[in-house]
Amino acid sequence: MDRNKFFLGFMVVAVGLFMAIQPDVFSKVAVIILGLIAVCNGIFILYTARNLIIDEHYASIMMIRGWMSVGVGLLAVFLPVIIQRVFWTIMTYALAFYLLASAALETYTISKLKRNGYAIRQSVIEVAASVILALILFIIKSEKIGDFVVRLGGIALIITGISLSIVQFKNRPIVMDSVTVEDADSPATED
Repeated sequence: MDRNKFFLGFMVVAVGLFMAIQPDVFSKVAVIILGLIAVCNGIFILYTARNLIIDEHYASIMMIRGWMSVGVGLLAVFLPVIIQRVFWTIMTYALAFYLLASAALETYTISKLKRNGYAIRQSVIEVAASVILALILFIIKSEKIGDFVVRLGGIALIITGISLSIVQFKNRPIVMDSVTVEDADSPATED
């Protein structure tokens, strides 16, 4: 049994319960976490990704993308804490539009990276994840639909976590202590 996967199953169940019981709080926490990820992503882009290719247009686009990521991420983290309900909606939409804009800019960089022989798989995954997260953020803000979708996601996580834990528990190795058996009929050897 892989203990990490077993406990990961319990953690997924915990997150799923949180989503199902408190969808509104989960949405706010998710926006803050996505904001922190956007800040880290922007810093990474500014210090590493923009210098991969010596191309003025590539560097400019990566610079715009990096600063945009840092700015929107900082707003997503700090603005909702300072100003409440109305700005949650604004920040959720701003973050969703940022993710869509980032995905559009990333598609240009994918073509440049591919042309220069770099692996593009991670960039393609990043574009797909950005579009999916943006769509989720647009859906979340419709209060009733958003709560329903978050609760549905929570239930899906609970089922996934329980399934993962059960599979890991069933696949655990069976360990037996070694036992020596002596035959009563055989004569004992003396040394």
